[in-house]
Amino acid sequence: MCLYYLPRRQLWLYKENHIGKVVLLKLIYELITRLQYYFDQIEGSYTHRVIVSAWDLFAQLWYYVLIGIFVTLLISRFVQVDKLSSVLRGKWMLSVFIAAITGLLSPMSTYVAIPVVAGLLALSFPAPPLIAFLVTSPLMNPILFLMTAGAMGLEMAIARTVTALILGITAGTLVQILTARGVINLCSIKSHLPDEPSSPLPLSTKPKKANVLLRELWHLSRFISKYFILGVFVAALIKTLIPASWIVGMVGVQNSYSVLVAAAAGVPLYACGGGTIPIMKVMLSLGMDKGAVLAFFISGPATKLSTILVMKATLESKLLLFYLILTFAGAVVFGYLYSLL
Repeated sequence: MCLYYLPRRQLWLYKENHIGKVVLLKLIYELITRLQYYFDQIEGSYTHRVIVSAWDLFAQLWYYVLIGIFVTLLISRFVQVDKLSSVLRGKWMLSVFIAAITGLLSPMSTYVAIPVVAGLLALSFPAPPLIAFLVTSPLMNPILFLMTAGAMGLEMAIARTVTALILGITAGTLVQILTARGVINLCSIKSHLPDEPSSPLPLSTKPKKANVLLRELWHLSRFISKYFILGVFVAALIKTLIPASWIVGMVGVQNSYSVLVAAAAGVPLYACGGGTIPIMKVMLSLGMDKGAVLAFFISGPATKLSTILVMKATLESKLLLFYLILTFAGAVVFGYLYSLL
């Protein structure tokens, strides 16, 4: 660009922008240099080992997270659960199976799935398929499958999926039997649905599909990544600071109570699936029994405190108790079975 022919104001703005870019580049360079200096200074320390371990875990798993986010986004845009309503009202055995499969593929979080199920129950949708969906939905989804397969192998991912599917089908079948015998009353569901459906937005105010897609991608990526990064650093801390002998002693293969301990630990300690996977990967490498890992993966999302509070606010107490007993018992049973393989 020939600066001689630019007007004085434009020339001043050009020089100001150019100087600003140079200053920014110098600041970035200075920051990188200082970080490299401090990193070299802490070499050999626990902090250095934690950072290196966290980076290694992140490098191994980040692309599985990325693929899982895009797969989940595609499912949320092109697979509409409301179109399955006619199937849910069909034969209960078929509808339970389809609902359980849908729960495995659903990108819904637990906080969304529970009120949706409660609302559909209040609208007299059949309970067995909805409960099957409610059980499988928090246990597995495309992101968790891909992250589990990438971190711990396809076998563990399939074990989680099969366990979730069997528990969902079992839950739907038991609800069918218990409601027929009057043990569970589903007429007292706490519905928070509005009396009248909300009117649709005018056509001119509806956001463009591209904007909606980008916004969903941003929210999903932000939600998953923060727990994933937190989990990576917690896993690095465990790998660096906790001796492997402790892990083996508590939840190792030699401990006959390892599965029960892991299932019980999932109740207070489980936070988010994306953040838990790196931690379990490290625990498994330190000697944790694979059945105990599976038990933690099943009991954690089903019985964590936030899930219980949301279910208590929307579902009948007997149904909540049934859900908790089934998922915890299933975690223990399938954990022991998997450890025998």
